[in-house]
Amino acid sequence: MAVAGSAVGLGNFLRFPGLAAKYDGGMFMIPYFVALILIGLPLAWAEWAMGRYGGVRGFNSAPGIFRVIWRHRLAPYVGVLGLIVPVVIYMYYVFIESWCLGYAWLYLQKALGGGGVEITPEFFGGYIGAAGDGVLLRDPWNLTLGFMVLCILVNFFLIYRGLSRGD
Repeated sequence: MAVAGSAVGLGNFLRFPGLAAKYDGGMFMIPYFVALILIGLPLAWAEWAMGRYGGVRGFNSAPGIFRVIWRHRLAPYVGVLGLIVPVVIYMYYVFIESWCLGYAWLYLQKALGGGGVEITPEFFGGYIGAAGDGVLLRDPWNLTLGFMVLCILVNFFLIYRGLSRGD
């Protein structure tokens, strides 16, 4: 399930529907499904098989699994990429989560009559840093930074707790 969750990603959730609508969607589905069938599913199956193969032999980390699969002294060091890449992607997702939570907070304040700022496309562009001013965390209440700290703490707790048997 972790492989499937990682494969779906924010691109399929946030970006794909917008691009499909912008470019008349139907034609884009052909290369999308070709890539899914020829690349996505085989890679997911390979990752799942490698994890099962290493797990049966008592290894539960990428460096250990690479050591079992590839009998070379560099294998564990290549396996370290299996630890670094998800952490980098995790930081990107935490930033997106904090944007979404901060924006939702501002929207709810305005929608519930609590005042706040006027939510416009220009505000949103400035809020996420697309305005080109080079300052991504510039918002008057530091909501992005506050929600980022909250997201990091919650995600760290969940990752530290770990996953076992899909729980």
